[in-house]
Amino acid sequence: MKKSVFALFILLTTLQIFAKPTIKFKNTTVDFGEVESGQITEINFEFENTGSDLLIIKKIISSCGCTTIDLAKKEYKAGEKGTITSKFNSRGYQGKVVKTITVLSNDPDAAEIRLMLSGTVTIKDFAQADLKPERINFQMVKVGKTYVRKLNLSNSGTNDLRIIEVSCAPEVSLQFKTNAVGARKTSEIILNFTPFAKGSFNGMVKIRTNDYRHPYVFIRLEAQSE
Repeated sequence: MKKSVFALFILLTTLQIFAKPTIKFKNTTVDFGEVESGQITEINFEFENTGSDLLIIKKIISSCGCTTIDLAKKEYKAGEKGTITSKFNSRGYQGKVVKTITVLSNDPDAAEIRLMLSGTVTIKDFAQADLKPERINFQMVKVGKTYVRKLNLSNSGTNDLRIIEVSCAPEVSLQFKTNAVGARKTSEIILNFTPFAKGSFNGMVKIRTNDYRHPYVFIRLEAQSE
């Protein structure tokens, strides 16, 4: 009797030692294909506890805030299946995109697993600003005299490019022919510079537009006043 109890104890102890959870994903990489910018895409990562002990999902970490994660629960019995649902917000992206999700669990052989979702984001309707020149050096100038330069603001996008805000030094003023540049069009900007004091001048003109990928364009100004 004692031998039987001891043998059973040894058996249970052995089973307990060798029992372990095992997380196995159906796919660790998912290509969501091609989506238009602004679209929210749902990607599911299915997994199963193929081990013999309770699987515990400790933590799930997304590589950026554009990808949200949802998991129904954190504990899965042996043989039980689950799904990690992720949603990728493509707003602000263009071209090839790769995002990762890190899953931490109590699987001793795979305590950290990295999932990857990828695809291509396209933009159909957009405004794209390009300002030339990006740098103007007035060289030697006289205090109180106004100097004029011409700039070209181009829109290589498919929507109207709108001027939202202009920031510059008091010595500088801009004159726009229009506040909205049509698709594939170029508009002229007149820049007036009037130095107030002798010495070196280094300034920056900042123009904010509705180009959401690169909303600001800049012009660097330099001069030596006498």
